[in-house]
Amino acid sequence: MEFLIPISEFGTYLCFAILAGYIALQYIPAEYKPQSTVSKRTILLSTLGVFVFSLGPAALAISYFRDTVGFTMAAYSVITDSQIGKVWVVIGFSSVLLWVTCLLNGSKHVQGLLLVIMVLAIGYSGHSASLSFWFGFVAHSGHFSMVILWSGILIHVAWFSRDQTKWKKFLQWFTPFAIGCIIIIVISGLTLMFFVVKPDTYVNSWLLPYGQMLLLKHIGIIPILVFAFINGVLARRAVSSPSFNPRPWVKAETIVILIVFFFTSILGTLPPPHEVDFAADSQGSSSWVEWILGKEILPAANVTLTANTMSILLFVTSLLFLILIILSFKKVKPAVGVFFAGSFIASMYLGLILSLSL
Repeated sequence: MEFLIPISEFGTYLCFAILAGYIALQYIPAEYKPQSTVSKRTILLSTLGVFVFSLGPAALAISYFRDTVGFTMAAYSVITDSQIGKVWVVIGFSSVLLWVTCLLNGSKHVQGLLLVIMVLAIGYSGHSASLSFWFGFVAHSGHFSMVILWSGILIHVAWFSRDQTKWKKFLQWFTPFAIGCIIIIVISGLTLMFFVVKPDTYVNSWLLPYGQMLLLKHIGIIPILVFAFINGVLARRAVSSPSFNPRPWVKAETIVILIVFFFTSILGTLPPPHEVDFAADSQGSSSWVEWILGKEILPAANVTLTANTMSILLFVTSLLFLILIILSFKKVKPAVGVFFAGSFIASMYLGLILSLSL
């Protein structure tokens, strides 16, 4: 059952992003956005996806207690007594109402209100809210809402639009909007991280599975910013060319975003290490790190970053991959840029891990 949770987390992020982009673009005048061809079926399936995928954490809790008290009692207890159960009831009820509203072509304001309720429920269920309610609740809700709005709009203009004649007008408002989203995402993301991993133990957390996924998530954000620069700055200069189609490069950016969604979905299933040393002692170090370093890692190991020949070569290689993403714009297919992004993530990750000195 546990292996299904990352899938449900990933599905939740994707469905929320599609819905957020769909609702947000309804508030934009037609002359400032590419014409969308998204079908009602896609929107209804995304709403249904939120209902189903958000059940994952509650379903996992039910499976834990099913053998002890039976399925019926376990389901009743989790849904009525636990935080994750109550949150799913709110999300589930709101998603059903949103499904009906979309089916009947209801008001965009009602759709937006229901989406906000579901986002707030996600913020309420966050781990940070259990540690410091209002601070964690606001940070998690703000972080999640900005992520799905930014990525959702990109998904719609990349995959569900055909009109590129309005691209320049679209970028006029979306570029500053995206910059604002990124700033909020970074600030709220760091706030959420500091609830779990203190700055002085960040490197030490890389020895744990949680820290590994956190590191990969942070590295994955860098090529997203490079693609954002390409699509927000370079594409604006190239859009005047009749032969230039900006959509494939935006598609490439959304693919890299989905990779980060994948890292985040796994991250959400791992126990957060409030005390890294204690977590390393109780959970054990990451077997993947031990395999890369070729040594057993003791729980009380003192970790520092020390550059060596191999790590420096990998850092230089990763920087070259970032440069290649920019140089590949309009010269090769965007799929090559995605390959360079994946290569950057791999080389930067290996460079940092091989810099660990125990």
